[in-house]
Amino acid sequence: MVPVLLLMSLMLRCSTACTLDWSASWRIDSQRTDTLQLLKKMKIMSVLSCLQDRTDFRCPWKKGHITQGKQREEATCCYSEMLRQVLQLFRPQATRDAWPERTLGQLLTSLLSGLEVLEGTAEQTPPCLPTFAMAIRTYFLRISRYLEGKGYSPCSWEVVRAEMQVALSTFPVPAERSSRKRGSSVQES
Repeated sequence: MVPVLLLMSLMLRCSTACTLDWSASWRIDSQRTDTLQLLKKMKIMSVLSCLQDRTDFRCPWKKGHITQGKQREEATCCYSEMLRQVLQLFRPQATRDAWPERTLGQLLTSLLSGLEVLEGTAEQTPPCLPTFAMAIRTYFLRISRYLEGKGYSPCSWEVVRAEMQVALSTFPVPAERSSRKRGSSVQES
């Protein structure tokens, strides 16, 4: 009986949409914009010249899998997991050889600032659902294996850089908590 109650309480907690206060939401939007601009700035060659290196990493949130309704709301709780994985991907020594140190440092700083904002609001938001967390980790594992298989070539990094631009721009981020939602939750308490 206890495991069933524990599971139900986790499900109820996870079904709550991830929302942030206005300040945190604004900082996440700003961080995401900065990160996307830095990724664009890191472009080292035309993606067209690397067409033979392209691959489908099977991004779990791109093709409509978690872009609507309740799944989208639950996926927003996983934005910090997504940032951690991007940060991990760009940390190896091979990355430092691919791009200028200054730009790479700015990218890592931007990703860390996003994580700090989200971790500062961790007690207000439900945890990432294990299925989404596993899908994110599997996606980044495919990317890491791809880079290793290509010997961290300039084209492979360009393909991954372009993939990260799309992945970050399409991942659902926690929304701003509206005053109406806050008002109704206060009345319910």
